[in-house]
Amino acid sequence: MSTLRENCNMKKLTISCKNISPKQWSVLVIELNMIKKQWKPYANLEIHVPGFNKIIAWGRKKHDKRDSFDNPPVQRRGKTTSSSI
Repeated sequence: MSTLRENCNMKKLTISCKNISPKQWSVLVIELNMIKKQWKPYANLEIHVPGFNKIIAWGRKKHDKRDSFDNPPVQRRGKTTSSSI
C-alpha cells in the first residue's frame, strides 16, 4: 500500500534574480518565508537559500527608531527625544 507522499508529485520552482540589491533580496526571502508559513496547511514548501536563517533572524528583529544610528537621541529641555528628519 502506498502512502500519500508517494502519490504526490514533487514540484520545483526556481527563482533567479539579477540587478537586485542585498536589501531587496532579504525582503524577498522574508516574504517567501511568510508565504511558506501561510501555505503550511496545504503544502510542505521548502526554501533553500544561502544564509536563510540569518536573513529570517534579521527580518524578525524589532527595528526601533531609537536604535538607529541615522536618528540619534537629541537633548531638549532636560528630556531625551529622538530627532526627526
